[in-house]
Amino acid sequence: MNIFIADKRRQNVSMKVLHIGKYYPPFSGGIENFMGDLLPLLSSPKTQICALVHDHSAGKLPQRETINQVQIIRVPSYGRLLYAPVSPAFPFYLHQTLKQFQPDIIHIHMPNTSAFWVLFSSRAKKIPWVIHWHSDVIGSAPNKLVAFAYHFYQLFERRLLKRSRKIIATSPNYLHSSSVLKPWKDKTQIIPLGLPEQQVILSSQAKQQAEQLWGRSNNRLLAIGRLTYYKGHQYLIEAMQDLPDSRLIIVGQGEEHQALQSQIDQLGLNDQACLTGKLKGQLLHALINSCDVFCLPSIERTEAFGLVLLEAMYYAKPLIVSNIPGSGMTWVCQDQHSGLLSQPADSHDIRVKIQQLLDNKDLRLQFGL
Repeated sequence: MNIFIADKRRQNVSMKVLHIGKYYPPFSGGIENFMGDLLPLLSSPKTQICALVHDHSAGKLPQRETINQVQIIRVPSYGRLLYAPVSPAFPFYLHQTLKQFQPDIIHIHMPNTSAFWVLFSSRAKKIPWVIHWHSDVIGSAPNKLVAFAYHFYQLFERRLLKRSRKIIATSPNYLHSSSVLKPWKDKTQIIPLGLPEQQVILSSQAKQQAEQLWGRSNNRLLAIGRLTYYKGHQYLIEAMQDLPDSRLIIVGQGEEHQALQSQIDQLGLNDQACLTGKLKGQLLHALINSCDVFCLPSIERTEAFGLVLLEAMYYAKPLIVSNIPGSGMTWVCQDQHSGLLSQPADSHDIRVKIQQLLDNKDLRLQFGL
């Protein structure tokens, strides 16, 4: 059975591109949100786009659908092991997709362990590969199990990079600091992440809901991101102890939710800090639009770019970003120009930088502009 929906006749299409990623929206993550924005923009009457990803739900059968002219194939997965989807059927659906879709280019979004199956596919080897390098696997302080597993992972990673026709890095900072990409600089091109052109008109309902979340706070701090170890949310929460007139909203979900909520409870910050879980659409935009300062306190180079920084910049918001050497974050947010850089994993310095912006409205406006 043909696994594609409303496939067009080959003679009417100039190019077919297969994207291989971890997940795809509605799963929310930096890479996934970017793919969800990018792929529809690449689709046209002459260009067909297909994405082969993992199913983030508990489905036992492959899910096939078309979203904004992009064909999505979600392969069943059974949880995650060391942050990687466990998907025994992925090589089968890769083979089937290559056979039926017949792509001209394979565009691989890394990191993604399932992408290594292209190394063992005779069909895939006949097609040029583009590697979109979103992040190194190993940061400055990796999980010990991840660091151990990487000894085996890097064998396939190197082969993938060697066979690729082109590599895309998302910032000059990250390219120059990545030891993994160093041997392949000659075939690497820097293409920063971006947002689609948009004009968001906020509804009165979304604005009202945002105001309810903010409450009566005079100073509004916002962070958006998956609740995972490298995001550094615990240091931002700790900084709130010395910011009594401020309220922090953290939008996102993840494995650190319970630990962060326990921290808020233990520090007695329930009136000052709030974990909303996943939000999207108008309410999320209304929160960004109504905050005073946007914070990204990540502690690892795993935060390679910080797409949410562009969301905040869209609304002319001043930024506070961790000063992580080699991360694209410090390229996106230039110190004393569009925001302030704080020391990673340093709640005191984060508080000092926040207070500096809260005390100076003109500086906030200057950075925002």
